[in-house]
Amino acid sequence: MSSIKQSDFNMQSHPASYRDTSGFVFQQGGKVYRYIHPVYEIHYSRLMESGLYDELVKKGKLISHSEITERDKFSFADGRVLLPEQIPFISYPYEWSFDMWKDAALLTLQIAMASLQKDMILKDATPFNIQFFKGKPIFIDTLSFENYEQGKPWVAYRQFSECFLAPLLLMHYCHPDTGKLFTAYPNGIPMDVLVNLLPKRSRWNMNTFLHIHLQAKFAGKQKQRPGKENNFSKQKFEILLKGLESFVQKLSSKKIKTTWDDYYTDTILGDDYLASKTALVKSFISEIEFSNVIDLGANDGHFSLLFAGDKQVIATDSDPNCINNFYLKNKQDGSSNILPLVNDLTTPSPAIGWNNTERGSITERLKADLVLALALVHHLAIANNVPFPFIAEWLQPIGQYLIIEFVPKSDEKVKLLLQNRKDIFNDYNLEHFKTVFAANYQIVKEATVGHTNRVLFLMKRNS
Repeated sequence: MSSIKQSDFNMQSHPASYRDTSGFVFQQGGKVYRYIHPVYEIHYSRLMESGLYDELVKKGKLISHSEITERDKFSFADGRVLLPEQIPFISYPYEWSFDMWKDAALLTLQIAMASLQKDMILKDATPFNIQFFKGKPIFIDTLSFENYEQGKPWVAYRQFSECFLAPLLLMHYCHPDTGKLFTAYPNGIPMDVLVNLLPKRSRWNMNTFLHIHLQAKFAGKQKQRPGKENNFSKQKFEILLKGLESFVQKLSSKKIKTTWDDYYTDTILGDDYLASKTALVKSFISEIEFSNVIDLGANDGHFSLLFAGDKQVIATDSDPNCINNFYLKNKQDGSSNILPLVNDLTTPSPAIGWNNTERGSITERLKADLVLALALVHHLAIANNVPFPFIAEWLQPIGQYLIIEFVPKSDEKVKLLLQNRKDIFNDYNLEHFKTVFAANYQIVKEATVGHTNRVLFLMKRNS
């Protein structure tokens, strides 16, 4: 049997695609492809011929692909090469809010159930196989499907419990921001760690006890009797999947009041401020050409929604409540072009995995034509002591155009930030702000926001 050449694997495969011997993902000419090794052919043929692929793609649950027929386009001597529908932005689970995690978990279970109906199983249950595309989660790993063997238990059950149930339960019982623990445990939060983080009362929930506490208790202690491992019927398999689906459906995020809840309704300077700033942003964007946007510190998504149905938007905020509410709003409205993500700009998602190359940092991934940084600079500069030059140099590579707001010390919000600390920010003023940013940007326009002393700028990155 032929094999993948090591040189091909090292030169072309994506850094996160080294684990599966059935194939790998690679990039060429700015596009992402998937190579399928001949060893996987029997499973791939079943996926395509059983109708499972068509069913899942039609329902928007699995990424579609086309097969590359030009053999001379790539250096592989055998196997198949697929061109999947391209995902414009790759996000990672530790950047999702609770209901994004929940929808990703439900999608995984639905695909597992649909696979079983076609005599296939889902061999992997990791959230890294899910991306958010056109407003919804979609499964992207074509190589996760294998032929079903009668009597075999679900090989991915433990993985699903540690990779999906664990973060969901921590967000349900402890805090909506605990999904970030996945950066420390990207292969799943270990059961022994999880049971020590969950409150004791979680044991009184039958599903939590069965799928978490009981698994943790017997982990590594189970000794199967010969033949018992082939005694898990298809009916039991279906009951397990349906039980997990019902369990996940009932989970909700713990209600925690966060700093930026209701920012635009309870804590802003009044309706005039928001209306004036909205009008200025609309005026600025009418004069430039762009196709995608990054909204940093998006809060409830008010300004991201100015681009609804038109441009591709990534809306980030450190507040998990704001992002979750925005995700649910977009889901209800059927918005397909906005991707809300949880991200603290002072501690952004890092590069993790083997050699820190499997998953790139969010700073590396955030690229757009237009960046919005509204009511953000004072939080970075004063609340977090980030100097203006650091902010300007960080923003400059992200996008060609920048709409940024300067909030002076006379503003009530800045006074609030300074009320319990010494004012050491002698350079925090409009002139210094403009001087620093002029080193990285051309200031195209500036205007005072309504009846405030806040100033909004449209800037263009220097060549």
